[in-house]
Amino acid sequence: MLDDAVEACRRMFGDDADVAAAMGGFARLAATAMQHEGLARELRERLPADVTDEQVHYLLSTLLFVGQLTTGPALGFVLARVLAGSEERDVDTTALVDDVLRRDPPAPFTLWRFTAQEVELAGVVLPPRTPVLVDLAGTADDPDAGPGPGLAFGAGPHLCAAVHLARAELAAAVDVLVTDFPDARLAVPAADLRRIDPGGIAGSRLAALPVHGLRPRERSGSS
Repeated sequence: MLDDAVEACRRMFGDDADVAAAMGGFARLAATAMQHEGLARELRERLPADVTDEQVHYLLSTLLFVGQLTTGPALGFVLARVLAGSEERDVDTTALVDDVLRRDPPAPFTLWRFTAQEVELAGVVLPPRTPVLVDLAGTADDPDAGPGPGLAFGAGPHLCAAVHLARAELAAAVDVLVTDFPDARLAVPAADLRRIDPGGIAGSRLAALPVHGLRPRERSGSS
C-alpha cells in the first residue's frame, strides 16, 4: 500500500476535499496495519488501554505523514553534506543529521503561538494573545546555540510526534550512502546547489542533487 501512503501524503497539501480524502486514506492504512504484526500492533500494545482504536489510527497517520514531511526536504541537505566530502565517511550520523536540521530546518517557522501574558521580546512589549512565530532557520545563526537539532522538531508539549522516526530515516539514508556507494561525490560544487522554496509551512529544499560515482560497492559471495 505504498502508493496509497504517497497519495495520502500528497493530498494533505491540497484543498479541503483533498485533505478529507487524505485523512480517509490514512485511516484505511492504519486499520490495515493493525491487522498485521509490526509497528502498528506494537504501538497499540504500548499505549494505555483506554486509548481508542480511532486514536491509534490518528497516531499512525501522524507517523506516516509527519515522518516524510521532515525527511522530504531534509534528505537532500543531509546527503549533500556527505557527498561534498565535507564530512568524514565515519561521521556520527546522528550528530550530522541534527546539525543539518538545525541549519536547514524542514519548516521555516514554528506553528502559531500566542502569548499567555504581557511579555517583552527584544525591547518590544507584546500584550496577551499576541500571535508569535519563531524563525527556526534564524536560530541557527545564534552564536550561543549549542549542538543538536535546535527547534526543528519543536520542544516540550509541542514536540513533533515523528521526531524519532524522521531522525532514524535520515541517519539510515546516510549509512546506506556511505556503506553501499563509497565513491559517490557531488558532481558540482556545493555552492552551486540550487534551493527552491515552496512557501507556506514547507521549508526550502534542493532542486536537484547531481552526483557521480554512484557505483554500488561490490559484494563477495552469491545473492
